[in-house]
Amino acid sequence: MLHAGRALMLFKGYRPDDGYQHKTVVDFASIALGENYKTLVQRFDKMRRKRNIFTYEVSISISEKEVNNGLKSAVEFIKAVRDIIEKEDPQHKFKF
Repeated sequence: MLHAGRALMLFKGYRPDDGYQHKTVVDFASIALGENYKTLVQRFDKMRRKRNIFTYEVSISISEKEVNNGLKSAVEFIKAVRDIIEKEDPQHKFKF
């Protein structure tokens, strides 16, 4: 998700270099994708926060169901970013 979000930021002329790149990408995606994708972006923000806890504190576990749901959300997000970029600039074609 974060790589697709970063691609969207770069396409729109922005770069996340404030030291909080993951949060910046999620916040930008929320604005760029709009209301139709608000729930999806919120899911990714929740996963981002949980990933930080898992990575740096190791005090939680992540279930197989959460992983599978995360992968489904990632596919949905990548399609949304691809559609926006291809709509705004048909010269860009992505193969995911």
